[in-house]
Amino acid sequence: MFMLLTGGAGLAASAGPVRASGSGNPHQNNSSSTDGYDIGGRRIVGEDGYATIETAWEAAEDGDTVYVHSSYDAQTAGEEFPIVLDYGTKQVTLTGGHPSGSIIDAGDVDENVIEVIGTGSSDYRNNPVVRNLRIEGGNIGLRVRCAPYASFENLVLYNTGSHGTYIDSHSDGGTFGTNWFNCQAWNCGGDGFREKRSADPHATAYFGCQAIANRGVGFRLRGTASHLSGGTTQLNHSYGVEVRSGRSVNVSGVYIEGNARSEDYPVEIYATRADGLLVDGCYFHGINPRGANHDYTRVQRGVNVHDTSQITVRDNFVRRYGNGFIAIFGCSDGDMHSGSHCLDDAELFGVDPTSNGNVRIRSDGMILPTDLSSIDGAHEYDCGYHVGSDGSEGHAVWYDGEWHLAQTTTL
Repeated sequence: MFMLLTGGAGLAASAGPVRASGSGNPHQNNSSSTDGYDIGGRRIVGEDGYATIETAWEAAEDGDTVYVHSSYDAQTAGEEFPIVLDYGTKQVTLTGGHPSGSIIDAGDVDENVIEVIGTGSSDYRNNPVVRNLRIEGGNIGLRVRCAPYASFENLVLYNTGSHGTYIDSHSDGGTFGTNWFNCQAWNCGGDGFREKRSADPHATAYFGCQAIANRGVGFRLRGTASHLSGGTTQLNHSYGVEVRSGRSVNVSGVYIEGNARSEDYPVEIYATRADGLLVDGCYFHGINPRGANHDYTRVQRGVNVHDTSQITVRDNFVRRYGNGFIAIFGCSDGDMHSGSHCLDDAELFGVDPTSNGNVRIRSDGMILPTDLSSIDGAHEYDCGYHVGSDGSEGHAVWYDGEWHLAQTTTL
C-alpha cells in the first residue's frame, strides 16, 4: 500500500504543466505576472506561456531555461528589443527547440535582437548559454559583451541589418574563450561573425560554423589563439576570413569559395600582423557562382598575408585562382609547404615569395632558393638553398654565426 501511494504521488507530480505562482489558468498567457507554462524549470514563451522572452527571463530563476516555442511571434507579442540577457543577475539558458521552428523575428527593427552580458573576469564559472534559435532581422543579431567562456550552439542569424554576431567590448571586462558550435550567418548586412580587438576575444573557437552571402567579411577574427575549424565561408561580399593583429590563429578544414564579391581585388583570406597564422586542410575554390562587382570571372587570390612572421600554409586543395593561391608581403619565416597542396588550375604563388620584403620564406622548413649572403639564419642549423649573385649555389647550413655552403652535384 505504501509503494502504491508513493508511485501515485510521483505520477501525479510529473503529469501536466505546473504554474510558477498565483491563481488562475496555468496555460493563460499573462505576461504581467509570473504565471506561465512552466515545467521543471522551463519557462515557455509562446502559446499557453509567456508572451515575450523578456517577461519569461524576468520570471526565471537560477538554473531555469527560457524556451522559445514555435508559436512565439515577436511582432505580435510586442517584444521590446534588444532582448538583454544579463548573466550578472541570474544563470538562465535561452533556447529554442530547433532553429527552423523557434524563431525570433525582429523584422525591420533597428535595434539589436539579443544582447548577452556576462560578469567579465569576476567569475569564470559564469557561463552564458544561447542555443537552438533562428534570429532574423534587427540590427546585430547577437551581441556579446563581458562574457568569457560562453557557449552558443545551433544558431541561425539571417538577414540582419548589420552583423550576424558581434563580440564587442565592455568596460567591465573582455570576452574570451567562447565556443560557437554549428552557428550560421546568412545574408547579414555586415559581417557574419565579427570580433572587436578591444573585447580581448582570445581563444575563440568556431566549430562547423557557416558564413554565407553576408555583405561584409565572413569571419573577422581579432583574438589570439582563435580557431576556425570546419564549416564554410562562401559568397561573402568581402573577405571570407580576415585576421588582423591576432597571434596563432588557425583556419583548418574550412570550405572556402567565391568570397570578396564587392572587393576590387578579391581575396579569400586576408591577414596582416598575424604571427603564427596556420591555414591547413582547407578547400579553396576560386569560382564565384553569383554576381560580383569586380570584373574577374575568378577570385584572384586564395591567401594574402602582410607583415607577419611564422605563417604556415599546408595541405590545402586549391582550384581556379586567377592570380595564384598565396601572396606574401613583408613576411618572415613563413612556411608554404609547397609540395603539400593539391593545385587544380592554379599556381601556388601569386608573387615571388623571395622578394617584396620577405625574408627566409620556406618550404618544409628549408629556406626557398635565394641569395643568403646578406641574410642571417633564424636559429642554429637553419638550412636553405643559396643562389648567389657571384655564381655560387648549393645547400647551406647556418651554424657558428655563418652559412656553410655544401658542394652540389648534378644527377
